[in-house]
Amino acid sequence: MNIGIIGLDSSHALAFTRTLQETQETLFSDVTVTAAYAGGSPDFPLSISRVNTFAGRMTKEYGVRLMPTMQQVTESTDAILILSADGRTHLNQFKAICPYRKPVFIDKPFTLSTADASEIIKLAEEFQIPLMSASSLRYAEALPECTRGDILGADVYGPMHVESTQGHYFWYGIHSAELLFRIMGPGCREVTAFSTDHDDLITGTWKEGRMGTIRGIRSGPESFGISLHTRNATRHVPLEPSYRELLKSVINLFKNGVYTVHPSETLEVIRFLECAEQSRLQKRTVLMEM
Repeated sequence: MNIGIIGLDSSHALAFTRTLQETQETLFSDVTVTAAYAGGSPDFPLSISRVNTFAGRMTKEYGVRLMPTMQQVTESTDAILILSADGRTHLNQFKAICPYRKPVFIDKPFTLSTADASEIIKLAEEFQIPLMSASSLRYAEALPECTRGDILGADVYGPMHVESTQGHYFWYGIHSAELLFRIMGPGCREVTAFSTDHDDLITGTWKEGRMGTIRGIRSGPESFGISLHTRNATRHVPLEPSYRELLKSVINLFKNGVYTVHPSETLEVIRFLECAEQSRLQKRTVLMEM
């Protein structure tokens, strides 16, 4: 299976390519990143300042061929990773390649609005494209064991870097939101968010009355973790993202059509962050109407 990458302005392009090449997984044995479109957003400094460096490393270290268009990359490969750092670009990038009907993974942030997310998912259904998006925090190796049992609530914490072109919560808040939904599942009904110069606090209430929170840290340790509340105990678990486990799920979708995160849940995560942004600005609770 030949993989194409669209967007070389994220460190994930290097990390994913390296993981697929070096990890001893049977699932990865015939998977190779062979072609890429560099991309880059001129008005997003973190994107445009890195794209040439990452593109050079992709060709030099991994032999990936750079191509001038997204369409050429898609035509020459079997499946696509859209890794562009700028979530604003993902809808147009997906539109450009969906007629090829190749399986697609879209990196975080999937989009910066429910409207864009809905349109991507609608196009994927129309063209019958296997589609997935997820944070590597969903696949932290400690999660499968620690989430067994009856979860009444969860408190997630993690870094909350803000990039002005990506909204307040979508750039890094999406990691913690994905983790919260991995634990709590879909069905959030309302969202309240508060912000200071140092931290953010987002509270979601699920349909059964369960509650989950995100503490976004801008002045403190760069670490992720959760406190899980069950009927019998509260347990704190530090977490590390796992590119290997994420890519196992992506390649399993590409090869076998098996979903670990359905697009409908991805849409709900985007709506959750959209509601959190609205709540922060309007200083009120926002209902999660889809």
